Amino acid sequence: MSQNLGDFDLWQKKWNRLVKRRVVFEPRDEELEVKVIPTGIPAFDEILGPSQQTEKGFPRGRTTIIVGEPSTGKTLVAQLLVAAAQRQGGRALVFDIERTFDPRWAALTGVDLASDKLMIVRPVNLEQTFDLVCSALEELQPEVLVVDSIPALVPKAVLLAEMEKQDFRGVTARKTTEGIAKATQYNVSTALVFINQLRLKMGVAFGNPESMPGGKALKFYASLLLRTRRGKWLTDAGEGSALDEVGDDEDTKRIGFLLRLRVEKNKLAPPWGECDVPFRFTGAVDPIPSTVHLALQRGVITQRAAGYFDVPGQDKPVHGRTAVEQLYRDDEQRYVELKQQIRG
Repeated sequence: MSQNLGDFDLWQKKWNRLVKRRVVFEPRDEELEVKVIPTGIPAFDEILGPSQQTEKGFPRGRTTIIVGEPSTGKTLVAQLLVAAAQRQGGRALVFDIERTFDPRWAALTGVDLASDKLMIVRPVNLEQTFDLVCSALEELQPEVLVVDSIPALVPKAVLLAEMEKQDFRGVTARKTTEGIAKATQYNVSTALVFINQLRLKMGVAFGNPESMPGGKALKFYASLLLRTRRGKWLTDAGEGSALDEVGDDEDTKRIGFLLRLRVEKNKLAPPWGECDVPFRFTGAVDPIPSTVHLALQRGVITQRAAGYFDVPGQDKPVHGRTAVEQLYRDDEQRYVELKQQIRG
C-alpha cells in the first residue's frame, strides 16, 4: 500500500473548514444517527423502525411519502405526527396546498394550534412552495414539515397560461422531482412528509395499474413510503374488538373506520410491515387494539383455546380480546408496562 496516502482526519478538517459547514463525517458521528418522532402508537412505530433502535417512529432528517386513495387517512397520519412532535416540545409547518386545513378538526386529532408550535403556509405556485420549503428547512429547522399534497402543486407557467393554448404535460413531474431533490439537500433534522394520491394508468391489462403523481423519481428520495387504506367501518353496535372482522350493518351508525397502514418502502427497517389502528370521527385514535395484537404476535400475551388469554400480571386467564383491551384501558400503568415488554 502506498505510503503517500493523505490523512483522513486532516482531509475532514480541511473541507469542513473550507465549506464552513460539516460535510465530512466519521462513521459513528452523532449527526449520522437516525433520530425519530414516536407517534405513541406502538404497533405503528414498530413498522416504521429503525429496527436497530429501541425508540421507533418517523425519522428526522429523512423524507416520507404518504400515499393512498381518497379519505383513507393520509392527512390524519400527518396530523398525528405533528401532534406527537408538539407533545415532545417540537414545532411544525404545514403547507396547505389543497386549501383544506381545518383548525377545529386538527385540534380534535391532538394538534396544538399555538402560533409558536404550528404555522400554516399557503404558497401560490409549485416553485414558490419548494423555495419556502428549502428556506424553512435551512432557517427554521422545524421538527415536522408536511406538504399536503403533491398533486395540488401547480407550476407558475401553468397558472399564467390559458389552458387551451399550451400543453404542459410532464412539467409538473419534472419540477416536483427537482424540488424534492433540492429539499433533500437542505434537510438536516426535519421529518419531511409529502402527501400524495393514487392514479390509475389506462389500458393496463397486466400488473399494477396504480401510479403516483409527481413522477417516478419521487420514490428514490423517500426513506419511507407509507400506504394508507380504509378497512371496515366502526359502528355504534359496541360488540367485539375493533380488529374483529365483521361486516357492515345498515342499521348501525358509522362512528369511524379501521385505518390500515403498510410501509411499502423502508430504509430503516424491513419493508411491508402492516398494522391496523381504529380511528373514530371524534378525532380519537385507539392504540390499544393494535398494541394487544402486537403483544400476541410477540408472545407477550398468549392465547389459549376457547378464546382465553394469558395476560402478564393477571392470575386468571381473561376471556375474549375485548376484555383484554378493556383491562389495559382501565389500568394505564399496566398499559405502559405492556409497551415496555413489547420493546423487550
